[in-house]
Amino acid sequence: MENKAPIIPGRLIPALTGVRASVRYNRTDAGKLHEVIVLATRLYGREDVRLEDVPDVVPDAGEIRLKVAHNGLCGSDLHMYFHSGANQRQPFVLGHEISGVIDSLGAGVTGVKPGTPVAVRPFLTCTHCDSCDRGLDHLCATPEILGCGAAQGGGLAEYCIARADMVFPLPQQVSLEHGALVEPMAVAYHGITRGDVERGMSVVVFGAGPIGVGVLLGLRALGITDVLVIEPSAARRAAIAALGATGVLDPASGDVVAAVQAHTMGRGADVVFECAGAIASFAQALAVARVRGKVVILAVYESQIEWNPYTIGRKEIELRAARAYQPGVYEAVIKLMADGHYPTAGWVEHIPWTALVEQGFKPLRRGERMKVLVDLER
Repeated sequence: MENKAPIIPGRLIPALTGVRASVRYNRTDAGKLHEVIVLATRLYGREDVRLEDVPDVVPDAGEIRLKVAHNGLCGSDLHMYFHSGANQRQPFVLGHEISGVIDSLGAGVTGVKPGTPVAVRPFLTCTHCDSCDRGLDHLCATPEILGCGAAQGGGLAEYCIARADMVFPLPQQVSLEHGALVEPMAVAYHGITRGDVERGMSVVVFGAGPIGVGVLLGLRALGITDVLVIEPSAARRAAIAALGATGVLDPASGDVVAAVQAHTMGRGADVVFECAGAIASFAQALAVARVRGKVVILAVYESQIEWNPYTIGRKEIELRAARAYQPGVYEAVIKLMADGHYPTAGWVEHIPWTALVEQGFKPLRRGERMKVLVDLER
């Protein structure tokens, strides 16, 4: 359950896992120092999050501190909440889809200033493993992620610390609401780049959750207009149809493979994006791809899938994966947002911070909501 502890200035709080040790102090009228306390949501274990007091932090050299405006909820947050975060040290501050306004700068930070609205890239990488050396820092061998156990904390807090190279200023045309969507839309956009999609191609997307929506919106922004979406939820089908999908199919009411074959005049899809994470959707994604087509896996699967590699061998299908986002993707998504390519009506909802579980985690798990942003501005 959620507990809101009272804020008591001057109360000393012991060292906390998932909260950086460098804390901020204010001087009282009597000249004494007291520790500054802020609110944060921390995960203690399975279905146990607490909205509570934590020591405020100051940015070290090369870091910025921002006042968080919105934090999006993600499937990984649901997994950590309902399955206790598995290998993350606990307790820790949740939240990695972050937007806010820069509050203060650490030593040596240039190019940004307090008051700047930003989106945050939550990955902390080692900078020296093979992947980082190759410019693939999103595939770092030992990454830490804000909101997933990193010592810097996370976005479900009044204030958050990030490295200066992890914050991306938002142009005037991009709201803080959109800023909190940059991270999941970047995941989807990176998946699109892995698919090498070109104008005139036929595309199928499995799953109309936030990543599936992001794939559709990204494709349309790039001029790819022939996009079929496969989704079992009637509410999600209606939402993604309104966003411009060419067609939306219910996998429970007909033969998906036959429908795709009919739509593509027997060829199959040039590129398929698997965003659903279900055993059936994985099998159907391979089945609807054309000869030498591509299937890009963006979903996270909670269980093992048994399949015969000959399924892709007989059509020489390229099976690709996409994880997070490589350098340059955040900038690309923010530019497309500034150009108006990511509408939020019909699929993004806002909830108050105090309703994180009842209006956020639980209805998302039941499939009753698509994308939820937690509003931290008070």
